[in-house]
Amino acid sequence: VRRLRPIVLTAAAAVLAMIPLSRSVFWGPMAVAIMGGLIVATVLTLLALPAMYAAWFRIHREPEMA
Repeated sequence: VRRLRPIVLTAAAAVLAMIPLSRSVFWGPMAVAIMGGLIVATVLTLLALPAMYAAWFRIHREPEMA
């Protein structure tokens, strides 16, 4: 949860930096592929990686104190 903002901002900056390249005939397809890869990798980093970590190391939530 603490790493959400840095991960999203870094990926967003990289994706936004590719937008001018995406209009080029030569560099456009590569820029679109990079943007798609960054978006997919960011989503997997935020959703799948913590779940795999919790499953691998058998992390359980602590009972809440009332």
